[in-house]
Amino acid sequence: MKWTTANLKSPNYTENHEIYVGTKTGTFKKLLPAYEDKPFKQSNLQDLNELDKDSHITSLSFANANKSEILIGRGKSTAQVHSVRTGHTQYTIDFEESPIAGLARYDNCVVAGFGNGHIRSVAINDDGDIDEEQPKLLLDKVGDDMSRLRQCPSDRNIVAVGGKGRQNNLKIFDMAAGGKQLFTSKNLPNDYLQLEVPIWDCDVGFFDSPHTLATCSRYGYVRLYDTRKQRRPVQCYATEDQMSFTTLAANGNYIYTGTTMGALKAFDIRRMKTFVHTYKGFTGGISDLHLDASGKYLASACLDRYVRVHNVDSCVMLYQCYVKSKATRVLLRESMENPNAAEDGEEMEDDENGGKSNGKNKKKANKTQGGNVSEDEEYENMFDNMQTICDNGNDAQDDENNSDDDNEDGEGDSSNEEEPEEKQKSSKVGSKRKAKGNAIKNKKKKN
Repeated sequence: MKWTTANLKSPNYTENHEIYVGTKTGTFKKLLPAYEDKPFKQSNLQDLNELDKDSHITSLSFANANKSEILIGRGKSTAQVHSVRTGHTQYTIDFEESPIAGLARYDNCVVAGFGNGHIRSVAINDDGDIDEEQPKLLLDKVGDDMSRLRQCPSDRNIVAVGGKGRQNNLKIFDMAAGGKQLFTSKNLPNDYLQLEVPIWDCDVGFFDSPHTLATCSRYGYVRLYDTRKQRRPVQCYATEDQMSFTTLAANGNYIYTGTTMGALKAFDIRRMKTFVHTYKGFTGGISDLHLDASGKYLASACLDRYVRVHNVDSCVMLYQCYVKSKATRVLLRESMENPNAAEDGEEMEDDENGGKSNGKNKKKANKTQGGNVSEDEEYENMFDNMQTICDNGNDAQDDENNSDDDNEDGEGDSSNEEEPEEKQKSSKVGSKRKAKGNAIKNKKKKN
C-alpha cells in the first residue's frame, strides 16, 4: 500500500479486531476496523469534560488473561479500570503518586510503577475500593527515574522495570513474594576510553517465558536477556546511525521496535547483527506497539496522530486511521462480537418485507387477469377499432385522379393519341412521383 495521509483499509485485512487508543489529551478511543460501513468510526469512551492538563494517558494494559478489562494510567495519581463488555469505567484507584509509568494486575491486587522509581501494590475488594485490611506494598529502592513497568504474560505476578541511568537498569520483581527482586541486569564493559556505557532502558518486553526478555534504549541499542545464564545481555544490537528506540513488542523469535524518527524495525533474536524487516508509512515518532494474540498483526501508535496495523510477515500496512490527537498508547484484541451482525439482521428484514410486498403485487395481478377482460385485451381492442392510415390507399386515389385528368386531356387534343408509347410511359412515371409527393405532404400536415 502506498504512503498516504488518508484513512485506509486494505481489502486483505479481514480480522475482527478492536483497537483501543490513548492520546496525549487524555481521550480514550475505540476503533472497529471490521465495521464494513464505517471502519474508521471512533468511539470516545472517556467523558471529555472530566479531562485536564494532567489527564494524558501514560499506560494501557489488559487486566486479565481474557482481556475483558483494561488498566488506564494517566499523568496524575489516579488509575482507571475499564470494562470492555460494558464500555464504562468500573472503578478508580488513587495511588497518591504520579505520573504512572505502568500498571499490572494479578489476583485481586493492582501494581503501579511511578516516574520517581517507586512501585506500589494495593488489594482491591469486590466493590472496587482499596481493601484496608490487606497490607499495602511499597518498593521505594527500585530507582529514581522509571520509564516503563511491564507484566509477564505467562506469570502475571512477575513485573519488570527499566529507566534512565545506572540506578534504573533492568530489574525483575515477584510481587506475590512481597516484592522480591529476582534479577537485576549488569551493564556492558567500559568502552575503549574506559568510560561507562550509558543506560536508558525505556521499554521492556517479555517473551513466552519469564526468563527471557528484551529492552530497547533511547541511546540506540536493543538487548536480549536470559536470566538463567547471565546478568549481561546474551544478544545485543547497537548502531551508530543515531537511532533512538522508544518502544518494543516481543513475540516468538522476533523483537519489534519503534524509533523517535518514525522507523519500525524487526529483529531476529537468533542473529541480532542487523534488522530483518522494516515497516513503512510513518511520519512521526512511534510511541507504542502491541501485537494481537496470533502474533501476525502489529498495531502502532504514532505521534503523527495515526494508528496503523501492519502484517508482520509481509510488512504491508493494512489499516490506517487518523485519531485527531497524538496517540501515546495502543491495545489490540480480538472481538468476540460481529459489528456487522445488526446490519445483516436489518437486511434480512428488508428482504422479507420486500418479498411480502412482491407477493401482494403478484396476487393483485393474478386477480386482474382472472377477470372477464384483461388489460392487454382492452388495449388490443382499442387499437383494432382505431382508424388506420394507409399510404397505398392515398397513392391509389392520386393515381385515379391523375388518370381522369389524362382522359380529359385526351378528349380535348387528338394529338395525344398519336404520341409514341415511350412518352406515355414516362408521363405515367411522373404522375406516380407526383402522387408520392402529395402523400408525403399529407402525412406532414396530419402530424
